[in-house]
Amino acid sequence: MLAQESSLLEPGRFALLIVKPDGVAQHLTRLISLWTGDRGYKLRGFRELVLSPEHQLILDADTHSGGRIDRQLSEVFYGLGPAHALLLEREGSRSSGESSAAAELAGQFTGDALPHRARPGTLRGDFGALNPVFNLVHATKDTDSLDRDARALFDRPLIELLGPSGARPDGIAQTPHLLRPFKLWTTVADVLAAWLGPEVVRPIDWPADSHGPSHPAVGAALMACTRAAQRAGGEDGEVLTGVLGGTTSYVQFARQVPAVDSWHGYLAYTTLRHLTLCADTP
Repeated sequence: MLAQESSLLEPGRFALLIVKPDGVAQHLTRLISLWTGDRGYKLRGFRELVLSPEHQLILDADTHSGGRIDRQLSEVFYGLGPAHALLLEREGSRSSGESSAAAELAGQFTGDALPHRARPGTLRGDFGALNPVFNLVHATKDTDSLDRDARALFDRPLIELLGPSGARPDGIAQTPHLLRPFKLWTTVADVLAAWLGPEVVRPIDWPADSHGPSHPAVGAALMACTRAAQRAGGEDGEVLTGVLGGTTSYVQFARQVPAVDSWHGYLAYTTLRHLTLCADTP
């Protein structure tokens, strides 16, 4: 039976989607699965796992001119909590000239890695990606990489995942239903205020959370952060300026900030780290 299924397997019908730790922490997995289902993708496999450095090698290195989005940031990020791997099958017939399911999902439906550029109708646009690291999902980009990624995420080849002892697509029902959205600008301002003091970090300077990572909000936050660095002065001001410029590491930043929730601390750092990049990118 497995041999027959193998001969009938059409790799172009399948796609792999990772709901990254920020999506899992906000309890978005079920909604993301429903969203992809509405677009013709049936859930065929599910697994929760913490992505080790070996697992992370399956992901494309997040790069940008100047190295402002880098693998080191993702390594810390994936250590914050589990990710969810979803094996999806595109239903319905397609013409031979149409793109594969993997290419369609990664190209058309995932959305831009820079959240202010993620359009409505994409996963990152509809579910509120927050910054270039906290951007909710990662998708395998082409059919040739599917089997490699399936082995890394599910510890078995693609054909075995589609057999009777596959990857329990019903396991997704065990994920929580209650959403826990991160408050972007409140979090950033609160982390900085805990470090620099409320007289330096003034809430009135920061955009409202409802504005999200829009281009105007990013510009306003960059201005608020620059003012805070000027008010702080000294070593603290230099460290904060270094975060904006990409020269202050997360380890250095964490040494300066009083004990805060690790999610909030890393959301603040990665958001500040990419403010200039996002402000400079239309």
